[in-house]
Amino acid sequence: MAKYFFDVINGEGPMRDDEGTDLPNADAVRAAVAKIAFDVAKDELEDQNGAVITVNVRDDSDFTVFSGHLLFSTEWRN
Repeated sequence: MAKYFFDVINGEGPMRDDEGTDLPNADAVRAAVAKIAFDVAKDELEDQNGAVITVNVRDDSDFTVFSGHLLFSTEWRN
């Protein structure tokens, strides 16, 4: 297993993961990014008209190896 660090960037600014999580493979990293992005969206997007949530994943050498982005956009139509 390798250790990965999940940094979140949203409307509140960047949140750096200093603890990290051990995961077995790339599929587990992708699934973790999706879960983190959806959890942040659930907690923060209820009162917003739009936002982008980014989750950057670093390895133990501090190199960004993966990024996921969740876009939430709304508009009224007449």
